[in-house]
Amino acid sequence: MWSVGQVGIGTSQSETAQFDNLSIVAVAGPPPPISGPLVGVQSGRCLDVPNVSMVNGTQVEIWDCNGGSNQQWTQLSGGALRVYTNKCLDVIGHATAPGSKVAIWDCNGGANQQWRVNTDGTIVGVESGLCLDVIGQGTANGTLIDVFTCNGGVNQRWSR
Repeated sequence: MWSVGQVGIGTSQSETAQFDNLSIVAVAGPPPPISGPLVGVQSGRCLDVPNVSMVNGTQVEIWDCNGGSNQQWTQLSGGALRVYTNKCLDVIGHATAPGSKVAIWDCNGGANQQWRVNTDGTIVGVESGLCLDVIGQGTANGTLIDVFTCNGGVNQRWSR
């Protein structure tokens, strides 16, 4: 795990340790996972779990960005988008039809919880090939999210 902070060096017998020339070199390792809000390009609102719910099947929405834990999405190496410590963005029932609901569910590694986050801002479900989509090109708080045929719309583009 990567972190930032002070480094402590233990000494013996209450000796004072003084360093005039200390340098720390990072060792090779994986980069930290990308984490933070996902902001809808069209609305400027964040991908949000309503009412900070942790109930499986809670459909996600857009809402004013507020820095809450229900808006902090971590992109895992396997393709999952995790919120809280154990919930993942999930296409309910492994559905692959346009208009299928997107909700949170316990992370389980299923193909319906794997996403490709593309450089153009689209987020595509690996199982369905459909884009994460703000329903009806809505921009208001509480507008629900589904997966839909990728069409280049700004309601299907997200930023960090």
